[in-house]
Formats: sequence, structure tokens, C-alpha cells
Amino acid sequence: MALVVDARRLGASRGAGANALWRMSAVASDRALFARPSSREQARVIGLLPQASFLPATTAETGWWKIDAVLDFMACRGLDRVVWLDGELPTFDPRLGVTYREAAEDALADAGITPFLFAPDPARSLSASIAELVEDFAACHFWAPARPLLAPVLETAV
Repeated sequence: MALVVDARRLGASRGAGANALWRMSAVASDRALFARPSSREQARVIGLLPQASFLPATTAETGWWKIDAVLDFMACRGLDRVVWLDGELPTFDPRLGVTYREAAEDALADAGITPFLFAPDPARSLSASIAELVEDFAACHFWAPARPLLAPVLETAV
């Protein structure tokens, strides 16, 4: 399982957020950060994940460079499960006609990768409960569907 993080506005550089990020990184076999211009938050997160790879903005074949970077990272390492923490996931892209999260879910599903996508609220930071969800995902205690599960529709014969 991989942990992929956008360090901007993550709220994980100290305190409970740092502890949660450390817990998440402990269950990941590979870690990556999106290469961004330096910021105070990113510098602190890099300190928490010193063994992380950096994912550069090279292509946008899928419509968003981050999706391409994650797909390449996962393919190079032969991984099929990813936890992706990124505040930009809920952003609607008018060119794609969907949110980045929906585009990422589709691309990852097409590649046979099971995702756990999460857009942290920087005002709340990461928490122990989020770290617990990631630990459960890593341990395969739950499966994160690419699409929301719908309640079955019951029909009656007349």
C-alpha cells in the first residue's frame, strides 16, 4: 500500500496532525509527496516523511497531472492500494466535467488500484480517527469502493 500526500494545507505538520501522519506512514510500504514549491507546511511534512519519493508534474494525460504521477508511482512499485490525502480532490474541473476525486477514482479503478481518497480539512488537521481508518484500510479491514455503495432496490411482483 502507498501513502500519497499533498503537503499544502494539510494541517499535519505538528501536534495531533503530525502523530496521525506518522501512524499512516508506518503502515504504508511506499510514501510519496507531490513536488511543489517550498512552503513551511511542506518542509515540516518532508521532515515527518524523510523516506518519501517526490512526484513531479510531468504530464496530464488523464486531465490532471497528479493522477498521472500517482499512476506512474503505483505502476513502478507494483502496488495495488493507495491512500491519497489531497485538499484538491473535491475541486470541480470544468474541462473534465467532474471533480478531481471522480477522475482519480475512475483512473485508479481502470488501473486495478483500490483507492482510499481523502481531502483533509486544514482547519481540523489530520486526526487519530483518520489514521485509524487508514490503518484499517492497510490491514484490509474494509474495502474502499470506487463508487458509493447504493442501497438495493427492492421490487415486488404484482
